[in-house]
Amino acid sequence: MLHMLLDNSDEYQYWRDEKLANIPTRLNDCIVEIQNPFKLSNAEKNKIIDLCQRGDFALFQIQPVDQYDKAIISINAQFGLIDFDQHLFVKTGGLAHITQSDKKNQSEFIPYTDKNLGWHTDGYYNAIDARIRAFSLFCVNPATQGGVNEWIDPQMIYLLLREDNPDVAKALTHSQAMSIPEHKVDGVVRREKSTGPIFFVDELSESLYMRYTQRKKNIDFLDSTEIKQAVEHLDALLSTKTDYHFQHLMQSGQGLLCNNILHRRNSFTDDSNNPRLLLRGRYFNRIK
Repeated sequence: MLHMLLDNSDEYQYWRDEKLANIPTRLNDCIVEIQNPFKLSNAEKNKIIDLCQRGDFALFQIQPVDQYDKAIISINAQFGLIDFDQHLFVKTGGLAHITQSDKKNQSEFIPYTDKNLGWHTDGYYNAIDARIRAFSLFCVNPATQGGVNEWIDPQMIYLLLREDNPDVAKALTHSQAMSIPEHKVDGVVRREKSTGPIFFVDELSESLYMRYTQRKKNIDFLDSTEIKQAVEHLDALLSTKTDYHFQHLMQSGQGLLCNNILHRRNSFTDDSNNPRLLLRGRYFNRIK
């Protein structure tokens, strides 16, 4: 069983060999053209599911439609993505509009600015019972310049770390490795403190997951030499370029479906009359 992967050498070797034999490394092989977002063909759906099983993500392209929100909600629902995270800025149907904001309570969050957004998984601050297992990201309008997305399958990060130094990978599975303090607004607690491992096997899906952020503020790592060195190893690996790192500037009509991959975004320059707009949905279950 996969839950033994973290501690069982034989189980790990079997999982490792399967992962390396099937992981995609070419971006063009991961793009699916969707003809009708409201009714995917069996071939379109099967390819997206296969890509998400092998590499935890798939890119897709749709033709222009009048209401992108409805199209994306429909696509997501066809993969079982219905139970969405009702966080602060979610609009109808579970989608958040990721664009620059001048609202004080929103612009304090980096996704709603034009700044560089470091490596992270979505919902890394959520409680265990509100764990984000999948998300979608869709480009309605790109920035004038910049805004490139980069990502890597977290399972490959674990594999590469463990191959290089098993002690580093093991340290990052510590149950108190990373904590996010509670979030207060006007003295009211909006989100409780969240503490947990960086790598873990999710019991509900029996899949290897990751919760992580490179942000420097309001984050606490366990005060131990092993954890500190392990995080340094992790960040060093993320700063390199491997066959498993992907980089893409999404254009209008392009989207990403994934099982909460590790990702980042470059800073960008916007046109105030035609600003960058992406639609993001976060879900409590995996793509199926």
